[in-house]
Amino acid sequence: MRKHRFGSCVCEAVVLALAAGLLSGAAYAETGSPGTRGYEESAVSAQRCETVVSYTSVEPTVTAESDSTSAALQGAVETAEGVKPEMCVASYWYDKTAGSRIAADQVLLEKTQIRPLNEAILHADGANMHDLMNLESGYQADALRTQLAEGLEIPTRKIYVNGELLEDNAAYYGKLRAAITDTGLTGEHAENRYAVAVRRTILSSIPTSDYIGYSPTDADDEKVSSAINVNDPFVIRQQATVDGKIYYWGYSDACPGWVAADDLAVCVNKEEWLAAWRVDPEKEDFLVVTQNQITLEPSVSNPELSEVKLTFATVLKLVPEEVRLGVIGERGPWNNYMVYLPTRDADGHYVRRCALISQHYEVSLGFLQMTQKELLRVAFNNLGDRYGWGGMLDAMDCSLLTRNVYRCFGLSLPRNTNWQQTVPERKLDLSGMTDEEKLSVLRRMPAGTLLYFPGHTMIYTGTADYDTGEGTPVQMAYVISDTGRLSDSTGELAVRSMYSVILNPLNVRRAAGTTWLANLTAAVMPVSSECLEQIHKNLEEEGGEEPPVRVPAAEGQTYASSCDTLPLETFLGDRKNLYISFGHVADAEVKSLDVTALKGSRITTKVPVRKILCDSGVASVKINGKTFLGMITLKRSGTVAYEMESGERYEVHFTVETPKAQKPYVKQRLSASGVEDTVRFSVRELFGTRLDGGELRIVNQRAQGSQIEGNELILNRRIKNTVRISYRYLDCSCAMTITVR
Repeated sequence: MRKHRFGSCVCEAVVLALAAGLLSGAAYAETGSPGTRGYEESAVSAQRCETVVSYTSVEPTVTAESDSTSAALQGAVETAEGVKPEMCVASYWYDKTAGSRIAADQVLLEKTQIRPLNEAILHADGANMHDLMNLESGYQADALRTQLAEGLEIPTRKIYVNGELLEDNAAYYGKLRAAITDTGLTGEHAENRYAVAVRRTILSSIPTSDYIGYSPTDADDEKVSSAINVNDPFVIRQQATVDGKIYYWGYSDACPGWVAADDLAVCVNKEEWLAAWRVDPEKEDFLVVTQNQITLEPSVSNPELSEVKLTFATVLKLVPEEVRLGVIGERGPWNNYMVYLPTRDADGHYVRRCALISQHYEVSLGFLQMTQKELLRVAFNNLGDRYGWGGMLDAMDCSLLTRNVYRCFGLSLPRNTNWQQTVPERKLDLSGMTDEEKLSVLRRMPAGTLLYFPGHTMIYTGTADYDTGEGTPVQMAYVISDTGRLSDSTGELAVRSMYSVILNPLNVRRAAGTTWLANLTAAVMPVSSECLEQIHKNLEEEGGEEPPVRVPAAEGQTYASSCDTLPLETFLGDRKNLYISFGHVADAEVKSLDVTALKGSRITTKVPVRKILCDSGVASVKINGKTFLGMITLKRSGTVAYEMESGERYEVHFTVETPKAQKPYVKQRLSASGVEDTVRFSVRELFGTRLDGGELRIVNQRAQGSQIEGNELILNRRIKNTVRISYRYLDCSCAMTITVR
């Protein structure tokens, strides 16, 4: 571990001691962090003509209804080992948590359930959250000033200020102590002052704007405790003037600390303060920023509104329709949201002004409806963005990312990783489990589940094939998180600095060489009690996941894979003549439609379609201008949406595979110690494919030491043998020779 930090306490006296000596009100994180949408059209409607009309799917743009990304662009992006380009969009993961038995678009927490759960979290033991609305209005200013000054201890280690070694720690911190003592608020009794942030700002453990590091190039500003967004509330209880600049000490809802006074606007009273920021989670009269950052347009006539930066999860009230302005400065309101923006007057007092946010930005009117799809989409909106310790550089660390993701849905999580695990009745202890047991548990969890090991938190995205090209793919859990340092899953242990929001499998390694999976200690599921009950039921049932519920196959139809839910018509025997039917979907009550197919498969609908929508990297599309049957040719795994003439819409996830002999894996299994004499191999283990609907056979063998049972190969390790096997699915065939020594 590179650093060690401690979490701040809700008790004011203990908070004061924690403010000393750079303690940032946050627990150590190995990663350097405080804290232990749909589809673009791929084809327009076919014109009513007698010729065959061909359509090539167009590249989607990133809108509120689309999170698809160009395959070509994705291929130019470096990713963790085991992360394929198609995994880097949220829609890839929509069907990767089927074991939770919670549909991807099922509501995980109703808006009516937000307020009660927030109350429970706020008052949970160890959450260290602050009930700002109900804080005692009066306090002893003299005592608080003294405690803050005396609690600021002088560090004994080397400190670098703005990159330069601090020659005299005592003098530097003594100056800060003196500033608190000499310029702080006085009196036996003082009243809270109430403020809101006018810009995204940080809370610090000491009153200074200097960059504090433990080395000349320390990437983390060590004084930073947390961050607050524009319009976030803050309760002021002390102040200090340092180098001519005023700093306020007080409380945000999740962390205490010092804030530059210029970043806050002080309200006249508590009523004005509450009116500025408090919202009803069941209403839609406010706006939530659901992308990483928004910068307001430059303004000549209103400089206080010009180029204001609104970061992820900022909440602003909408201006009611009856009082909207016809013009703001030089701009009219068309194609813009009109919101109330907090600003400061010359004396630092709160002034509410109307501002415009361009319509194209990704925002939500009211809190988003919490589903797995929406949780994934919002989390992936931040993929690749930089990491910032505690929230420095207008960025996030691991626990601030998870907090902000859930804030978009109205939920207020505690600040740090260890505090977040106090969410009442939602924690599952993973410590003491084997890797296999942890993976079994994760397969039954919904996307959005928060995962923890000491110092880091992650958002579970789902379970998918992990393939390094050296053997049969294995199922591995994947996460998205704001990450500092880690090493890839295999090869030399080369710890790399990421400092970004990344997607990775849980078999990546920490500096000590152990995997994230091995280090997992807990999972937290901030969902309704009803969803929680379903998850616990999943975990209690013997045998784990249920087999997939399938659409009944009609005559001539078959399932390419035992994992599929929708059959294809394959009687013609080649990949260029496949048909898909939706005739029995409604009766089967299947929520997820899955098909496995060979790369290059051409699949035609059996009934007319109005549109076919998908990413161009997934498939090319044609619609017959006479019959209106839709045809796709598959390129890679992904989801295809079919809009039928009847108005029905079906989304089908295609898993595209190319079988390939897995000789290294077979050799490893045969040579492994402790294995029984008889070794069984599935089609997936032999040829690395889910396409188990074909024929596996033994072509020849030197001795009678092997046999086929169903679609499994059974080998006897004690009989020397050379076995030639083949596997055929449609017009694709693979062969492999296995030597048993």
